[in-house]
Amino acid sequence: MVHTKNNTLLILSRRANAYAAIINAAGLPDLKIIALETVEEALPGAAQANILLGAPDQLRKILPATDRLEWVQSTWAGVNPLLGADCRRDYMLTGVKGVFGPIMAEYALCYMLLHERNVLQCYALQQKKQWKMPKPGLLRGKRVGIMGVGSIGTAIAETAKYFEMLTSGYSGTPSPRASIDQMFGPDQLLEFTRDLDYLISVLPDTPATAHLIDATVFNAMKPEAVFINVGRGNAVEESALINALNNKIIAGAVLDVFQQEPLPTTHPFWDTAGLIITSHKSALSSPEDIAPLFLDNYRHFAAGNPLKYQIDFARGY
Repeated sequence: MVHTKNNTLLILSRRANAYAAIINAAGLPDLKIIALETVEEALPGAAQANILLGAPDQLRKILPATDRLEWVQSTWAGVNPLLGADCRRDYMLTGVKGVFGPIMAEYALCYMLLHERNVLQCYALQQKKQWKMPKPGLLRGKRVGIMGVGSIGTAIAETAKYFEMLTSGYSGTPSPRASIDQMFGPDQLLEFTRDLDYLISVLPDTPATAHLIDATVFNAMKPEAVFINVGRGNAVEESALINALNNKIIAGAVLDVFQQEPLPTTHPFWDTAGLIITSHKSALSSPEDIAPLFLDNYRHFAAGNPLKYQIDFARGY
């Protein structure tokens, strides 16, 4: 089916005007653009749109008002707010690929280097005016395990290889990757975990990943190991992680994502020793990164061709 007439794109984003400027400059055929920054502004005009672009949590609020909806382009890598049982699924949903991998790889390498080079300890000694240096480590030769070896996990593995690290991958559907030295499947979780110096989760939020990283996993890790989560908060059993840190079962953790966001001020994570919290900022989307994906997909859409990065509602990715 060719979609070439009367297409209306509603952009819902705090940077809606920036998205609109990039898309307008491309001169796409048969496309009217409505650029709005808030849900309240978007609701009255939602019925006109057959295409939406924006953050899933905001788009979810206007879905019931979209009478002509055919396609939604997310600006996030994850689309979980649009996957609830109470959400409509009578449209094509596309995600983001190839954008966040390098950014998240920088994030992961930043915190692995921070750990190896004892940055926080050095700064604490500086504050005390003490001239001594904790013995630094090296990433070279250390083993990093990546749970979820899609485009983001692969980018992390490729960057780790630059530092001459050993790489292990864990996937629900394992297949060879040039940057992964050893791949593991669902029945090999503890075997995958056992020899890691760093465990990085890039897992999506699906029923299969819920609390997959639990006490059994932490107990199988080396006491020197560090856990980093840039995927989704549902993958981690939070009480098990707190116990693992408090009892020095693992050496530390870095969390960018949580089961509840924003993280409540009463949550015990804030006071857990060895835990670094970042506020879901490992990879922020920008119009300059996301708009080109939309432009490419719009041309496919207008020609009636399959869209890139289409989400399977049942699988969640």
